[in-house]
Amino acid sequence: MFKAGLLPSMLLVLIILITGCGAGEAGSGSAEAVTESAPVSTETSTATERVVTDELGHEITIPAEPSKIIGIYLEDELTALGVTPIRKSRIGTWSGQDYLGLTVEDIDIEGDVEAFVKAEPDLILTNVYEEKQYGHLSKVAPMYAFTDARADWRSTIRTLGDLLGKKEKAEEVIASYDKKAEEAAAVLEASIGEETVAILRVHAKSLRLYGGPGYAGPVVYNELKLKPSKLVQELVLDKEEKVVNLSMEMIPQLDADHIFLTVDTGAEEQAKELLESILWKNLPAVTNGNIHEVNFETWMKSGPIADSSKIDDVLAALAP
Repeated sequence: MFKAGLLPSMLLVLIILITGCGAGEAGSGSAEAVTESAPVSTETSTATERVVTDELGHEITIPAEPSKIIGIYLEDELTALGVTPIRKSRIGTWSGQDYLGLTVEDIDIEGDVEAFVKAEPDLILTNVYEEKQYGHLSKVAPMYAFTDARADWRSTIRTLGDLLGKKEKAEEVIASYDKKAEEAAAVLEASIGEETVAILRVHAKSLRLYGGPGYAGPVVYNELKLKPSKLVQELVLDKEEKVVNLSMEMIPQLDADHIFLTVDTGAEEQAKELLESILWKNLPAVTNGNIHEVNFETWMKSGPIADSSKIDDVLAALAP
């Protein structure tokens, strides 16, 4: 009787234990299933790339934060933004960038593409679009092309500020420069009043009179508000030219009170011929001692640093 009564009770206990274990195993399997269907994400919310369209309409994918930049003759603007390019532009043996004080290696922008490949840039910028150059270099790295970045460095530096995450810095550079130019213009007005000015470049193949965008003209005539000589007004500004060539026969017409003169590297013999000619020696600016020789690199280049240097040169010459 005892054994017969005990057996049903033991069976009941076994059934309960087996049912409980089965429920536990099922619960464990559900937890594993949930874990497998929701892995921990390793992605960040910050994009590593962005798509932009350059001034030629090329849609390109660039790093969100480029760090290895080659800016073809955009080193002035990059340096002003606090960005050090990984290479410094040159053409053959000539660079024209020494005024920036960069210590990076030069790169020949018209040389072997292999030099760009070796540099491993993550972004290439070019100041003036050239189809052949773009075709080669855009295969090396994402390449942003300006139509002509020299025409208006303020617009250029704003674009660079956007591309490189330096928008606020770009505005600071512009504001600081504009303040300097405004203050200098007031000093110069008090110093020389209505006296006229011309900008002359001795090139290896020609004598050039400047006035229009991209060079020294906008700084001298627009920002510093100096008065152009009659020849500059008629040949350059009225015709909306950047630069015009002068023949030696036209030298007597260069009746500016002040002439800012710059000489190309390699054009020393041409400069000597000009300066020793009787036509030159009879000019009012020459007889009055108002020929002001200035740095070729900064006067034939636009950019906040180059243009700031022009202001310093004009003040030193006209309002010492």
